[in-house]
Amino acid sequence: MKKTEIKNILVTVDFSGISEIAMCEAMTLSRLLKVNVFLLHVVEYTGYYSSMGPDIEKNLPSLPDVTNVVQKKMENIRAEIKKKFEVNTTIHLATGQVHAEIIDFSKRNSIDLIIMGTHGTSGYKEFFIGSNAQRVVTLSDIPVLTIQKKTAKSGFKNILIPIDNSLHSREKVNMAILVAVVSSAKIHLIGLSAPKDQQELKEINIKLRSVEQVVHSHSLEYITSIINGENLSEAALKYASENNCDLIVINTGHESNITGIFLGALAQQIVNHSRIPVLSCKHSEGYSSIDTPGFGIS
Repeated sequence: MKKTEIKNILVTVDFSGISEIAMCEAMTLSRLLKVNVFLLHVVEYTGYYSSMGPDIEKNLPSLPDVTNVVQKKMENIRAEIKKKFEVNTTIHLATGQVHAEIIDFSKRNSIDLIIMGTHGTSGYKEFFIGSNAQRVVTLSDIPVLTIQKKTAKSGFKNILIPIDNSLHSREKVNMAILVAVVSSAKIHLIGLSAPKDQQELKEINIKLRSVEQVVHSHSLEYITSIINGENLSEAALKYASENNCDLIVINTGHESNITGIFLGALAQQIVNHSRIPVLSCKHSEGYSSIDTPGFGIS
């Protein structure tokens, strides 16, 4: 079975306030994991400018000018991180569509975890357009940690793993455990079930028992709960708020049906509306699912 490990972290930088929060979270985690950290800024410089006409275009900064400014900003950020966190980072620039460049860079550089800020989306954008973060979560085969602008502090002490009746991978649980071990965090396992569906409840209990065995094998503190509700994402977010959870770990691979647009109901709503960081893992070949009693028993 494929081993879960993190050696290389990619942090996306767009010079916004939420990007700074994401960088702080990334540096805290990188010090615990002792990993390599890459900082990436994507200059979204497209054909849009040439379509504005020569009179307007000649007054706009050239791509080399923009790149030089961004390079200096990135170098300043690298120096600030070194001074504040004592973490060495490498800086990189790319040009093109933000989400596409992030995914391409991750593949070329053997990235194990992408960390990026998100403002969340709602309404029309939530269902049809989405943010760059949402597109990366949808398309990436690499786990993505999204940091919200309302994140109050760095570090994780209460990690929530929601379990519903869809396919979940061992990778999701292993990633949660990896972060919990280095952070000395408590695991919150919640089974999400529709009201009065006894068969579904039985299946979810089987999954929960299997995950408990894995968590227990790592000597982690944990608590298990069953929650009934019509809207499972709202139930998960409510539990997180009421129990001071500071990270939610979800699986997205089984829900992503339309490339680049839809995440799936549960994952999409949690990523978009969570007030705390969300770690999204896609099911990949080489990992076990937890839809049978034998999951996680080595």
